[in-house]
Amino acid sequence: MTTYWAPILHLYQPPTQEIEVLRNINRECYKPLFKVINNHDNAKFSININGVLIELLEEYGMFDTIELIKNLESENKVKILGTAKYHPILPLIPEKEILRQIQMNEDLNKEIFGDHWEKKGFFPPELAISPNVGKIVRELGYEWIIMSGIACPKSWSYDKIYTSPHGLKLFFRDDILSNKISFKKITAKKFLTEIGLLHKNEKEKNKNDTYIITAMDGETFGWHIKNYERTFIGKALDLIEKGIINKISPNFEPYNQSNSNEPENDRIEIDSIELEFISNLENYFPIAEEKIVPLSSSWSTSYEDLENNVYYPLWKHPENDIHVFYWKSMKSLHKLMNLADNLDLTQNWKVENYYNTARWFYDRALHSCPVWWANPYQGTWSPNLIYKGLELIIKAALNAQLALVYAGINDGDGYFDSISYYHGLILMEMYSTTRKTSSSGSAQ
Repeated sequence: MTTYWAPILHLYQPPTQEIEVLRNINRECYKPLFKVINNHDNAKFSININGVLIELLEEYGMFDTIELIKNLESENKVKILGTAKYHPILPLIPEKEILRQIQMNEDLNKEIFGDHWEKKGFFPPELAISPNVGKIVRELGYEWIIMSGIACPKSWSYDKIYTSPHGLKLFFRDDILSNKISFKKITAKKFLTEIGLLHKNEKEKNKNDTYIITAMDGETFGWHIKNYERTFIGKALDLIEKGIINKISPNFEPYNQSNSNEPENDRIEIDSIELEFISNLENYFPIAEEKIVPLSSSWSTSYEDLENNVYYPLWKHPENDIHVFYWKSMKSLHKLMNLADNLDLTQNWKVENYYNTARWFYDRALHSCPVWWANPYQGTWSPNLIYKGLELIIKAALNAQLALVYAGINDGDGYFDSISYYHGLILMEMYSTTRKTSSSGSAQ
């Protein structure tokens, strides 16, 4: 019996990232990570790299990192997934912007990786999914999509592949194992052991091969956790590559900080483990007869969130006033940009100039980071990073409104005033929240 491990690495930096921070991440994470992958012949990683990061690497002269990725792709050690260019939460933006963000990313993938780039797998930012997003992804020609395990409405499957009513193959990450890796709560050896233990009963019951999917931020390896690209990924690949299959005590409990000793006695052998691309899993596993519709969720959604109909809690929580004001502001911006999108850009060069400037800021204003940083009670709080996102909104709105003014159209006044109004409310809420959390010690 064989267990196929299909790992995904998600690489992203916001359009507002500071150049020196990007250089540090590139030096400590991206280059060492790609070199570790390059040094292993058995490496097979599905890579999601949002187009905005590729643009930033190009803009600031980090071409050697792009070349590393291209070489890995040409050597079939990584496969590049489709995604949305500026990392928006897709279920929360208008459908026409979903289509635009995905198309922009496809265009960049073809430019960087050539016409041989395969449009197969899709990684929604933050694994934020809804039935409508799945439908759009399938209509755009993608064959499969990856989601958080919490999105699976049926019993977990290790040996078959679910599909949607539209024919999109649905893959689910193992949230528990992925989070153990992300937060350094498991060693490479114990990870491989747990893969075997998790599937042991399945194998004994039906004698089938099984698969496991992990997905996490690529920045985990080397940036968030120093040298982790070697101590976890490199170590795991070495153990598999050298045929050192882990053995373990039948009484072994899943790894935690209080159980850090390697088991020594009464060992049993674990079946073989191989790396594989998600795109190739259909070669080993049958398609389930039952069609399913994934649950609206993200990889930060809990079961309690689902019960409360809060599907994207770190980006749109009804009890978070900054989130509420932010999305009211975005709603007005969407309507303002809809007006600008219909302008005749040939009538006046100022109309064209202001519109193009508005569109440039608008595309970037859709990125997910500003509201993610507005969660003080979850440990992610940065008024300055929130405001960087607000600046993009204001600049997009201002230039869209100027385009409308020079086109002689007054329909956008109310939307522009609304954006300005909520901008002020968000500033006041940031100040108020900072005072509350600083006195309680809930935020840094």
